[in-house]
Amino acid sequence: MEIDLERARRVLMQLGSALEEARRVIAPGPEGSVRVKTDDKIVELPVSWAVAGAVAFAVAALLSSMPIPSVRRRPREEEPLGIG
Repeated sequence: MEIDLERARRVLMQLGSALEEARRVIAPGPEGSVRVKTDDKIVELPVSWAVAGAVAFAVAALLSSMPIPSVRRRPREEEPLGIG
C-alpha cells in the first residue's frame, strides 16, 4: 500500500481550517439552542432544528454525488419518414 504523505498533510490542514471556520460560525446558545452567525446577523435555532438541518445537508450531499439511474424505456422502433 502506498500513502502520499504530502497529500495527506494538505487534507489534514484543510480539515483543520474547515473545523476552525465551523467553530467561528456555529456556537452554543442559551439552553436548548444553537447560534449560527451569518454575514449580517445571528440566528438562534433549537438544537433539534440544527440537527435536522445537518442531517438534511448530509443527505443532499450524498444524493448529489450518486449517479442517477437511467429510466428504462422500451426500445423505439424505426418509423418511416414518409419521404419517397
